[in-house]
Amino acid sequence: MDKRNRLNAIVKNCGLRFNRGDVKNWKHNEFLDLSREIFSETGVNISSNTLKRVFGKISVDDDYLPQQATIDALIQYSGYIPADPERVDTVAGSDNNTSAEAEVSIENKINPSKKRITLIAGFAILLILLVLLVVKMTPSRNSFPGSIKQVKIEGVLPATVLFEVQAPDIPDSVFIDFGDKTPFIFLDPTQKSIAHNYLFPDVFSVKLRTKKSILLKSPVCIRSDKWIALGYHRKADLPQKYYQFPAVKTTADSLFHIDDEKLHRFGLDTSSSIFTGLGNYTSTGYFKDDFVFNTTFKNSSSSRGIYCNSAQIKVSGFNGSIRFKFVNAGCSFRVVNVVSEKSYEGKNKDLSNFVLDLSNWNTVKLVNKNKQVFLFVNNKLLFEDNYEQSLGEIKGVFVEFEGNGFIKTCDLFTGEGKSLFHF
Repeated sequence: MDKRNRLNAIVKNCGLRFNRGDVKNWKHNEFLDLSREIFSETGVNISSNTLKRVFGKISVDDDYLPQQATIDALIQYSGYIPADPERVDTVAGSDNNTSAEAEVSIENKINPSKKRITLIAGFAILLILLVLLVVKMTPSRNSFPGSIKQVKIEGVLPATVLFEVQAPDIPDSVFIDFGDKTPFIFLDPTQKSIAHNYLFPDVFSVKLRTKKSILLKSPVCIRSDKWIALGYHRKADLPQKYYQFPAVKTTADSLFHIDDEKLHRFGLDTSSSIFTGLGNYTSTGYFKDDFVFNTTFKNSSSSRGIYCNSAQIKVSGFNGSIRFKFVNAGCSFRVVNVVSEKSYEGKNKDLSNFVLDLSNWNTVKLVNKNKQVFLFVNNKLLFEDNYEQSLGEIKGVFVEFEGNGFIKTCDLFTGEGKSLFHF
């Protein structure tokens, strides 16, 4: 089967799985939905216009074929399996007449060793092909996993980062994951540079990867250089749509809080799930894994009945972070804590000690003493462990609420008592 017919078969399988009726009747929205569905399953972002070309809704040259990364994603989504050529050949030859079979039989009788020689020759050819395939698929000693290097950052918020890139020497399609939940970008093997726009502050892990594995990572820090407050509906919305609010304490009670009226006025639907947060990211010049983080907070009660609220604290270094999540009763399954290279997940570990009454004030003290971490909540030791990989330069702190929280204090001090962040 040639490449064009193979692509047509793949596309037909995609249409059958998507199950929106005859492709001739599809409109723009069908192609948008299909693009989102393919991305959700494969992690590859295929634009609606590319899908229209593939499905014949936009005219193209007769020899048009999409990029290999697009074809691979369509195969994965459609579940396409090529026909077995050996079975096709067998079926095609089933009409041979008996006289031909008799001729073969006579020939074998005349030269009984011919069949054996043919089998040996065929086996030798197959062995040579297998060796060549293994050599081709085995990376050479000069191969490398590629490279990605930050060259320039323009602006603060928003910030555009320019990277120098070099594709790895592998047969798989390679993508760039910028770490901010935006879709993966296909990396052309000849591409030398790429830019990305970041809209919120954090330390992001930029990755070169295939669909199944990560090849290498490189951190990039997007600064705010001040305290900022954020509001958004879902974590997935952050790269495209969120709202920034003044990060100030009210003079009446010396608390930070964004009231529901202000959230609603900015465009957030406060009757549905929302997230709010307070953070500050900047260059501190402090490289020691020796600090104390303090914060006092509470989360507003939800009026939605059966519902999981949460509060999360995070101290970010250039090479790693420490993050703890607290939830209301019945929701410890959703806890994911990170201490540098270590992670602790409620889905496979008892983390019920991270259940708090979030509607009351809670005081959290995180002590990091030379990579030995102690977490105190309301003066009670809740967690203790150590880690190996240094966090690197301390870059920022963040407190996030699933819901609408209140913060009294938020401070980070060096082990010697110098203030790095104060709110």
